[in-house]
Amino acid sequence: MKVLVIAPHPDDESIGCGGAICLHVKRGDRVSAVFLTSGELGLKHLPAKKAWQIREKEAAKAAEVLGLTATTFLRKPDWYLGDHIKDAAADLKPILTSIAPDLIYLPHEGEWHPDHKAAAPIVRAALGRKTHSVVLRGYEIWTPIAEYDHYENISSVMSRKIRAVRCHRSQMKEFPYDRAISGLNQYRGIIAAKAKFAEVFLTMSPEKRRK
Repeated sequence: MKVLVIAPHPDDESIGCGGAICLHVKRGDRVSAVFLTSGELGLKHLPAKKAWQIREKEAAKAAEVLGLTATTFLRKPDWYLGDHIKDAAADLKPILTSIAPDLIYLPHEGEWHPDHKAAAPIVRAALGRKTHSVVLRGYEIWTPIAEYDHYENISSVMSRKIRAVRCHRSQMKEFPYDRAISGLNQYRGIIAAKAKFAEVFLTMSPEKRRK
């Protein structure tokens, strides 16, 4: 299976579906990631290019822990992805054509953060009409999924997921994501999977929404 992870910022891939990534890699699946922004506003005190370097380097370290096959950084404006759906989709389209993923992970549509919300319309625009064979699976980052239809028991890879999350060191002082996601995944494990840790997901339509 070919798997693609869409992450609005470096660290979303580890927080939202780091466990599932590890399980895919253990099964022999090829997993790639595309980072729509490089999260420069996570280091507001630095020039954008310097922030990109730091956050992309952290993402590369996390990718090594998770076992990602490849990473791509589109460097769209942090926080303003919603204003750049068309050009982000244009950049993503050739990547989708090259990888031809069977499964795409992306933030679920109920996420609060505007960049997280923008991920779905970007992916749908990039897919165009080539939607018949791809599954979209929404993951949770800042906003828990209200109703889910899929879970993964990540107990065996939870420590690896946390190592990947901690690779994003520049973000950990303000947001201790390792503690937050440990609690959420433990809750999901007990309620959804009757296990120690789990991630939950929501299947999303790959087709563009009609107004």
